[in-house]
Amino acid sequence: MTSILFIYHLLLAIVSSQSPCDELSLVDRAEWGAQEPIKINNITSKPLSFIVMHHSYSPSSCYDDDSCIERVKDIQSFHQTSQGWDDIGFHFLVGENGKVYEGRGWNRQAAHSTGWNNGAYGVCIIGDFTNASPNEKALNAVRLWIDCGITLGYVKEDHYIITHRQSQRPHYTDCPGDNMFGIVRSWPRYCSFQNSGASLNANKPQIALALEFCEKQLSPLSSASTNLATSLIMFYLLLIHSL
Repeated sequence: MTSILFIYHLLLAIVSSQSPCDELSLVDRAEWGAQEPIKINNITSKPLSFIVMHHSYSPSSCYDDDSCIERVKDIQSFHQTSQGWDDIGFHFLVGENGKVYEGRGWNRQAAHSTGWNNGAYGVCIIGDFTNASPNEKALNAVRLWIDCGITLGYVKEDHYIITHRQSQRPHYTDCPGDNMFGIVRSWPRYCSFQNSGASLNANKPQIALALEFCEKQLSPLSSASTNLATSLIMFYLLLIHSL
């Protein structure tokens, strides 16, 4: 009886627990002092199926609020001035202070990965992770951001995570660095799709090819996990109801 009551209270705690958005430390554009975009193009359809992970390479990592804001401003300035882009290239950026910085945000097309800017969120962890690894604060912030995006309806629950190097032809870029790549490919929703660089039919964009690949690779695992979790919850609820 005691164990059943424990399970009952555990289920209640899960249902009434905080939203991941409440736990996420998000710094919006006004808070970090973003420059106005030159032009805005909105994402045409949401929620999105893909998240593309990046590192900034330069500037380097930041561990406090002032330094991270300075880094985000530097990235925006570089993208707008040197690259000639309409705004900072990423949808969101993450510091090793555990905070997430709004770039173009949930609703605007970005400039993080050619061919993916309208169909994938580009997330950049600030720093060079060729040899070093992002700290747990940054990684946890990314996890919370993903969960928040699912809660808000911007990210599909059955989403797929790839890295910048996978989104482009082989050897186009090393982003997000070997150490960060090693971490990302251990995540449950990571997909091993790689852009081959081959020419595609105009009716078959790269992101559509990736979606087919990732659905085949991950959907059976996702369905099995979901079915198991649903079965366990239903079992315990029925058990509690019968008491």
